[in-house]
Amino acid sequence: MRLLYVTLLLGSLLSSCNLVEDNRGWGTDRPPEEIEGLRPVYASGDWTAITVLPPQPIEELGKIYYKDDILFVNEKYKGVHVIDNKNPEQPTFLKFIQIPGNRDIAIKGSILYADNVKDLVAINLSDLDNLQVTSRVKDVYSAEDFLDYPENYWGYFECVDPAKGIVLAWENAMLQNPECWR
Repeated sequence: MRLLYVTLLLGSLLSSCNLVEDNRGWGTDRPPEEIEGLRPVYASGDWTAITVLPPQPIEELGKIYYKDDILFVNEKYKGVHVIDNKNPEQPTFLKFIQIPGNRDIAIKGSILYADNVKDLVAINLSDLDNLQVTSRVKDVYSAEDFLDYPENYWGYFECVDPAKGIVLAWENAMLQNPECWR
């Protein structure tokens, strides 16, 4: 009797699935020849360069730290916004610390710790007009720490090519004959 219940349960679950062609080739539907999806952005050039830029618009809000009336707002994969919050009704955007591949930040004392693709960097915040990288620990993160698919996304995307390097971010794009779906 138990076998009958298990068989019926599995049969009902499988019959309710909508199979879609994916990178393994199973399914009943073929992906469209052209569709909007996501394309990986690979680390290229000198991704270890930390640059202080003028204020930038916030696009993808990440973790927020508050210290001494200053907000440090993580911009996923890009860096950290520095915002004067003495007057919360009119915050003043001061600068943007460009840190390629940055996903997370932490602050202890006057040091900002941030991931920079595969490295961990420490940035001295005691003089906001003269930010300095005080240390770098290389290869803290491995390539396996980076996802080969977009987080919190369901749809077509361009498959990651490990030969092109580590994926820093994902961007919207028109894809031709996409092979990956999630």
